[in-house]
Amino acid sequence: MSEGPSSARERDRMQLVAGWSRVALGLAVLVLMPIAYPRFAAHRWLLALYLGAALVGQLMIWRGWTGGQLRSYLGGVLDVAAITFLVHRLGSVSTMLLSIYFFVVIVNILVVGRKVGVGLAVLAALAYGGTVLAELLELVPYGADAPAWSGGTPPLIDALVSVTLFSILLVASALIVGVLVTRTRRREEELRALNRKLEELSLRDPLTQLYNRRHLMARLEEELARVRRGSPLAVLMVDLDRFKRVNDQHGHHRGDEVLTAIAEALGGHTREVDVPGRYGGDEFVILLPDTRAEEARRVAERVVAAVRAVGERYDEALPVTASVGLSFAREDDLARPLIQRADALAYRAKEAGGDRLVGEPPAGPVDGPA
Repeated sequence: MSEGPSSARERDRMQLVAGWSRVALGLAVLVLMPIAYPRFAAHRWLLALYLGAALVGQLMIWRGWTGGQLRSYLGGVLDVAAITFLVHRLGSVSTMLLSIYFFVVIVNILVVGRKVGVGLAVLAALAYGGTVLAELLELVPYGADAPAWSGGTPPLIDALVSVTLFSILLVASALIVGVLVTRTRRREEELRALNRKLEELSLRDPLTQLYNRRHLMARLEEELARVRRGSPLAVLMVDLDRFKRVNDQHGHHRGDEVLTAIAEALGGHTREVDVPGRYGGDEFVILLPDTRAEEARRVAERVVAAVRAVGERYDEALPVTASVGLSFAREDDLARPLIQRADALAYRAKEAGGDRLVGEPPAGPVDGPA
């Protein structure tokens, strides 16, 4: 499922917030660790480097370079390395700082995704297991900066139990949280898609599936704002001829069929930029943004011919046709007067016998040659 702009912005915002938690954690460790563990003061410069790297990462996100999963992996590896160093110096089996591994893994799952979080969980389990093994083999000292009461190197069985339980709990927690987060995000995306669909349906006429009158008027207001900035706009009022006869002689079900077929024809004979909609009853309005007079007349003639073709399919002898009024927006136009002008022109077309276009002269400079 593709990621929309809003989802991408939310992801970047969450990465920025999560990054500040890394900065806060680094600052707290930098200040508090030497106080709680005086022997650790000699390694303060390493904590300062970690804090500096976290700030650089924040600057990169703030400047727009999130780096995707690569940056997240690198940031996670830096976190695991820093935590493993702390755990090693303070006693890998006896220190409570093991809980920071869980914090880092879960934050990455929430912000970046399951794949990165589970990958970091496996990496943390391997780093922790490797550290304990190195301590048991006396390749590195155990708890060199830990207080005297924390004890020395643990027995082999205690170390193995600690590594096994820690690894199982960390990876299992990552998998469970990852599944829950993935399902939650999928449901959120499905809900957003459903809301978008409901919003779209609220803009549509239920019978013809063209835009309804409310949306037409809202779009017309938007296009008139563009007219005031120099863009041309034409409006077609399509008033069906002899449609009442269909309802009277064949019933409303046949009338609905004819309306639906005409709506499909209008959609098929207008351009993607055009906005066709049902204005009410047997009247349709088509907005033609960025359309000069000559092109607007061509579109209008196609509409007249398309409606005639649909009408002949249902009654060749006396088909439903269209009286079309074409008006051009002026810079001082309001929505209703513009629609009323097009409606008056459609009435003139109907008075002249229907099945024709009646248009007004171009409005001015915005309708001149393209």
